[in-house]
Amino acid sequence: MKLLPVTSLAFLLSTLSCGLLASTTPFAVEPLEDEYIKVEVRGKLNNEIMAIGGETTGVIITANGVTWELDLSNSPDSQKKSKPLNGKVVVVKGKLTMKRGVEIRQRWIVKVDSIEAGTAGQPDLSILDIESDEVKKLEVSQTFGGFRETQIFYTFPKENVILKLRIDNKNTDFAVTGKVIVFPKSTTAEGLAKWLNNQHSDGLYPDIPLPITTLDMAKDICSSRNAKFTEKIDSRLGRFDSYSIDFEVKDVERIGNYKINGFLGKATVHLKNK
Repeated sequence: MKLLPVTSLAFLLSTLSCGLLASTTPFAVEPLEDEYIKVEVRGKLNNEIMAIGGETTGVIITANGVTWELDLSNSPDSQKKSKPLNGKVVVVKGKLTMKRGVEIRQRWIVKVDSIEAGTAGQPDLSILDIESDEVKKLEVSQTFGGFRETQIFYTFPKENVILKLRIDNKNTDFAVTGKVIVFPKSTTAEGLAKWLNNQHSDGLYPDIPLPITTLDMAKDICSSRNAKFTEKIDSRLGRFDSYSIDFEVKDVERIGNYKINGFLGKATVHLKNK
């Protein structure tokens, strides 16, 4: 039998070895243009992320221990919605992609189509919108006892709810606070009117509906500005300075089973002149 020279044998073994390696080494396959993975994620949003080299979109969602970046660049509506939802549970829908980086070898990014507050599994929210035709407004800053803090009541008869704003008249800060007062479903419009009357009169109606719950709005939701002096008023209880102010109620994504559409308004406040 004729033996191969040593150099020829080494070359053959080397060739066979390379062939085996070539057949078993994984290689990257570029995705086809029409391939994609659609995802829906319900998890906690964080839109204050920083990373070395800027390898981040700045927004992530974490669910069941898995964290993905979110790309909101193609959805201006989602960009706007994401800001007040930081740190809260949201539902995100979009397409999952992978991008290679330097510090982070594989970045899994969801190109977001939509983002909503994560209310899945909870009752549908009733929207409190003062622009609705059924809503009635009552402003009270004086009773039989004289001037007092300004109270503004918005009655929502379909929801059996009254939204109450209180504007303090102790100083020119004119602090504004708000409450959502919820009544039983059986409450009539007449019953709500009687309850309102008793809040600023001498309690003429003994038989009035009682709220089933009162929800305090967060302190940063309501605010006042642009206070303008209008006149001085002499009364039997002293001299008061009257002001016209602007106030704002911001959007409230959830308070109890309700959502409040933000709004602006004007009110009159009487400040006792010391």
